[in-house]
Amino acid sequence: MKKLLAVILVSGLVFTFAACKKNEEKLQQPDHPSMQGGVQMTMFGMQKRERAVVVPKEVQAKWTAVKLMIADKAAKTVKEYTVAVGSDLTIPNTKMKISVLAFLPDFKMSDKEITSASSTPNNPAVQVLIQESSKEEWKGWLFSSHSNIHPFSHEQISIKLMGGVPK
Repeated sequence: MKKLLAVILVSGLVFTFAACKKNEEKLQQPDHPSMQGGVQMTMFGMQKRERAVVVPKEVQAKWTAVKLMIADKAAKTVKEYTVAVGSDLTIPNTKMKISVLAFLPDFKMSDKEITSASSTPNNPAVQVLIQESSKEEWKGWLFSSHSNIHPFSHEQISIKLMGGVPK
């Protein structure tokens, strides 16, 4: 009797797990946007969707550079650098280079593009490409007001956007 009851319980659990797995496969997978360049990620994997980065003319006319705070974790030093938009910074005592690709003082993202809602620094963000030994390490957005959203993670350094530099 006990063996029969155990077999019935185990069979019930197997069918329950199998049914859950089938329902899981049928679920629609909602898209959750990422801040890495123009790539959109889904909850269950990556689905690339390029978004154009559009820097309005009034933003280009007003903002020329960004201020980045770079901390060397090993040396326990922190230094602020001003880097022009469209230029590179070689990080001292490393084999790393940061390319500042775009600055948006009022970051705004839609389904098709990433742009700035205004030239006022309401939500400053910088798109950077970070290379180590000439190999791409990370490409993404750093946010001044929300530095913990999609931060660059590295064992030796940390990078934070302090803000934009107007003309």
